[in-house]
Order: sequence, then C-alpha cells, then structure tokens
Amino acid sequence: MNSIYNSDIAIHQDKTIITLYESNIPLETIAFQLDLSIKEVSDKIKKYQMIDKGKEKSILEASKVPKLGMLLLDTVFDTESAIKVAQQRTWYNLKVRSEFNVSQEKTQELMESFIGTNVTLVILHVDLVSSTDLSMNLPLKRLIPIIQAFTQEMSLVIEAYGGYVFKYVGDAILAFFFTEKGDLYLPSVNAVNCADSMVTIIQKGMNVILEANGYPELGIRVGIDIGENAIVQYGLRPETANINKNNHEPNAKKTNDTSSPATTNNERNSDIILKKPRLDILGYTINIASKMTNFAKPNQIIIGEEVYQNLDTQTKRKFENLDIGSIEWNYINNSTGNIYGLYVSN
Repeated sequence: MNSIYNSDIAIHQDKTIITLYESNIPLETIAFQLDLSIKEVSDKIKKYQMIDKGKEKSILEASKVPKLGMLLLDTVFDTESAIKVAQQRTWYNLKVRSEFNVSQEKTQELMESFIGTNVTLVILHVDLVSSTDLSMNLPLKRLIPIIQAFTQEMSLVIEAYGGYVFKYVGDAILAFFFTEKGDLYLPSVNAVNCADSMVTIIQKGMNVILEANGYPELGIRVGIDIGENAIVQYGLRPETANINKNNHEPNAKKTNDTSSPATTNNERNSDIILKKPRLDILGYTINIASKMTNFAKPNQIIIGEEVYQNLDTQTKRKFENLDIGSIEWNYINNSTGNIYGLYVSN
C-alpha cells in the first residue's frame, strides 16, 4: 500500500517539475520549491526529454510507414479500379448482406504510443449531406446499408492515402494524417487528394449503384485543417485476448511436438479480458475542421489557410478563397490576429 502511495507521489512530483520547467522557471527555484537537489531536478528533466525525444522519433517513423499514402497519390491511386470495387461492395451491401469490415485497431495501437503527447496532425472531417432527410424518408432497414457502405468506402479511401480513421460520429468520419517535423506538404497534399477521391467514389461509384436500385444519391462535404493536437485517454476499454497456457503468450501458435501429452484446445488456451486505453484526440484543429465543413456545398472540399499554404501551386489552383462574414465565422489565426481563412474547391 505504501509503495503504491509513494509511486503516486513520485509521478505527481515529476509532472510538477516538468510543468515548472516548461514555464521557464529556473532549476534552482524548482529545486528549492520541491525541497530537492538541483541534480535531482536536472536528472528528471533529462529523463523527460529522452522520453519526449523517443515519442518524437515514433511519430516520424509512423509518418514514414511504407504504405500508399506516403507517396504522391496522383501517380499511384487507381481511380477507375477503386470506382469498380466500390460499386461491387455497395451492391453487395444493398442486395446480399450489410457489412462493415474496417478495423480501428491499428489506429488505436498507434495512438497508444503518443498518450499525453502533443502532435501536429492534418485532420479530415467528412459527412453526408442532408443525412437528416435520408433518415426521415427511409426506413432503418434501407438506411443502415447506405450508412455502412458510405463509412466503409470512405474509410478505405482514407487508409489508401496513408490516413487513420479514429472516430465515427453518426454519419460523419474523423481521420488524421501524421506530419513530419518541418514538412507539412506531403500530408496536406495527401489529405486533399484523399478528399478529392472520396467525392469521385461517391459520384461515380456508389451513386451509380444506389440510383439503379431505387435509393437516393449521396453527397458529401469534406473539411481539412492542420494543427497541434493532444492524444488523451478516457478510461479503459475491454479487449479479448487468447492466451496460451503453456507459455503465457497471447495468440501463441500451436506446436507439433508429439513427445508431450496431448491436450485439448480448452486445456492449452484460454481467453482473458485485457484493459486497453480508450483514446481520443483533442485540439483546436478538430473543431475548425468540423465547423468549416458546414460551409461546403454538396461534394465540395473546404480547407483551412494553414493547409492551403502548404500545398503546391497546381493543387492551390483547385481552390478559391471563401468569403464568409465574421458573424458566421469568427475563428482567429493566432499567428496573424486576422480571421482564419478558408478555401473551397472550385
């Protein structure tokens, strides 16, 4: 009991030291206030900096994962094939069985590495246009396959462009793209190209099948912004893991050793419930990306000025400045003190 109590005190003390240090309080003052030696304070700060540097390295490694989204997508994304596959999956959802086969486990595992860390992310928010009308005019039996088909197709496009889906909110999806320190161009361009492909998949893929089967066509709005966000934990979530009783390793493979006595699967393996952190992303950027989406017309993309500034000239030509009154849009760019600019696809 005492060891747990002492451990809590030590953790609290470490956090206090870091908070004071990041507030530019001199080491001597911190040591005096906490009744510690300057060396003790210095050692704790160095340990924190090493951990922080490790997390920073993890972020860079995550952003360099060799997947489709880490390239310039105009050269590798096969739009025609994507349209055909989306049509096949949509037809299956409507005619055979409604399915949703996209897992968020990789996103959660990745986010676990950055708990308590501030990271710069490109946030993408996509939602359905007039979803309320859909829910009012369609029975649930016909509505559910549409929503599941929509979320699945959009999630797969996000993954193809190197993004990570981290939240489904009704008929909306929130996703993020990692950024490398000092280089915001690639994730910004990939997010914009991702949004453009989303619109194409909806218009030329899903809507063709929906219209042919007596369903209303879909329209989407996409908002994209970039900025610093915090990975935070909200409690725990249960997760089932299969544990091998012989070696206590999760998901251990069976051996072919015939010299040991035969055992049944029940004797060899057992399921246990693990407690995994329930994670979310907090930040000004998410609010901006979600709010700006409301100003987009059906099948339009709207981006913040921070994203626009990190695009190449050719991609910038796809957008024009959106003139909104300060009453409707009063977010401020902290760098300039002016109203935060928005750009919409033309």
